[in-house]
Amino acid sequence: MQISDKRIREICKSFVSGMNAEQIAAVEGLNDATVELLLADHAKECCEIREYLDRMGWTLEAEPAPVLLVRSSPALAVHGIDVSKHQGTINWDAVAADPSVQFAILRAGYGRYESQKDPTFERNYAECKRLGIPVGAYWYSYATTPADAATEGRLFAKVLAGKQFEYPVYFDQEDGSIPAAQRTACALAFFDAMGAEWYKGYYSYTSWMPSVDLAAIRQHCDTVWLADYRANPDQTIQRDMHQYTSSGTVAGIGGRVDCNRAYVDFPALIRAAGKNGFEKEDNTMYSDTLKIGPVSGGDRKTMAALAESLNLPHFDAGDYIIVGPASEGDRKQIVAKAQSLGLGVENYLPPEPEEPEEPEEPKPELDLTEVLEAVAALDKMLDDMDGKLDRVLEKLELVQQALEDPAAQQVLDKLEKAGAALAE
Repeated sequence: MQISDKRIREICKSFVSGMNAEQIAAVEGLNDATVELLLADHAKECCEIREYLDRMGWTLEAEPAPVLLVRSSPALAVHGIDVSKHQGTINWDAVAADPSVQFAILRAGYGRYESQKDPTFERNYAECKRLGIPVGAYWYSYATTPADAATEGRLFAKVLAGKQFEYPVYFDQEDGSIPAAQRTACALAFFDAMGAEWYKGYYSYTSWMPSVDLAAIRQHCDTVWLADYRANPDQTIQRDMHQYTSSGTVAGIGGRVDCNRAYVDFPALIRAAGKNGFEKEDNTMYSDTLKIGPVSGGDRKTMAALAESLNLPHFDAGDYIIVGPASEGDRKQIVAKAQSLGLGVENYLPPEPEEPEEPEEPKPELDLTEVLEAVAALDKMLDDMDGKLDRVLEKLELVQQALEDPAAQQVLDKLEKAGAALAE
């Protein structure tokens, strides 16, 4: 069997992340012996990956390294652009009609002075909202000290206030004038100064990342956006969005534009978290347990293997697989993997237990003696009523006969005349 170098590297990364040969075999559709031979032949490459992850701040005991950080499949990714004043006045109607644009990240500004707010930001934001284009924002940093970075963070939050963003709001740190020794501290100060109400992201390019403590930065933000324009971009730095070119072409924009792929359903995550101007959704479901699917046999094995590698409970539920309860970090890995396979993910609410039916009150047994006595009493009552009715009819008949007697009629006439005289 011929296995490509790219696939072998993915197998090595899966092994470094904590999966064993049996789990990798299930995911890759290979037999255990083949995987073991590949790992033995590429032990040096596994060591290099592990060393690189250690330099990038991944502690495998505390948080497993990602198995695959970017699978560049246009069918699975969401495509978007990021723009600033350098794109001039954008024809957003034309942009919205371009199927390659499904979101936009807007530069809100740069530096630490209010005068450095991007002059196109307000218009670009309004146009995206008018046309229903999901939108995020970024702030380009020049801060060389944590104090300056905090000033930038507060200014960024001020510019964003009163708006809603379906995509993250990013700290863009890439300027070469920032001393390497200050870069991590500046990032932390920026994020802390912004406040907790924002879904925050960190942006930079691949060769920048070794100069910062990425693990520490991740503790202060929610996501990473990585720029890497190479045909074979780095696959070891975890990112939820990948900027793959600065020379894209999009309808409605003159000249080149940055293009990106997002691998996470940011609008759903941000709304559920109640950040970026959205109110937290009222969700009574178990947010620490996930329902994934519908799944095929192969995808079921893939998700089960990942759950096992994270030591998470999981079970089959018809066409779905249920994973969890899980920590936030583990849930992110589960969601990212499911989305890379094109699987739906939702919170899992166990079915409510059926309430037991109320037992019926036992009906007392009938006493036939009492029934017969009641029937007899009813018959007697009816007989009595028949007798009384006969006597009434007899009296009515006598009255009728009396009225028909001529003498009686004469008495009635006299009484009528006497009544009339009295009335006069």
